[in-house]
Amino acid sequence: MTAQIPDTLLLPGQELFIVGVNGNGLFEPLAYGMQPFPRITSCWRGYVCAYKILYSKLLLNDLRVNLNREGPSVNNLRPVFSGEETFDNIYHQLHLQIDFSGGILAAGGFIQQLYVHMGFHPAWKYRNVFELILSHGRVIETRDVSEQMEQIRSEMVKAPLEPGAHATKQQIEEWVASTFKLDYNL
Repeated sequence: MTAQIPDTLLLPGQELFIVGVNGNGLFEPLAYGMQPFPRITSCWRGYVCAYKILYSKLLLNDLRVNLNREGPSVNNLRPVFSGEETFDNIYHQLHLQIDFSGGILAAGGFIQQLYVHMGFHPAWKYRNVFELILSHGRVIETRDVSEQMEQIRSEMVKAPLEPGAHATKQQIEEWVASTFKLDYNL
């Protein structure tokens, strides 16, 4: 297993990683007739989204997806199709409005000493973390939760970052599964 490529969120002046999701309505390839497959170990989902906030609206800007064939049109745009790239279908400048309601944690400033070669890195492993609250694709609140993450981090680093040599198979499986989850509660 490998650390996963996270989705990104472009805010005015900064590109952040999506490190937590609590809600419904982010882009789902199946809703567009796509069945992604994992072509690389750093992307078991088979796709990566680049979102942006524009005039308080959440938009899917770019999409990279592996389909093993040319993908369908999305928002009236065809993908760039190539079997020689990491992702065989790349959609640029989609400007697809996303009807997400809930919270998104977006982070920057990853703390390299906390790197673990598995899954998605949680919010507490970043220096700068923002929570965006959205209703039907519109940002209604943005909060800087970096201090909360710092408090969580100070507790989390008291224990090993991954299972030790004496961990049971069940403990290892539970830990691996937990690293692939993006849900959160603040």
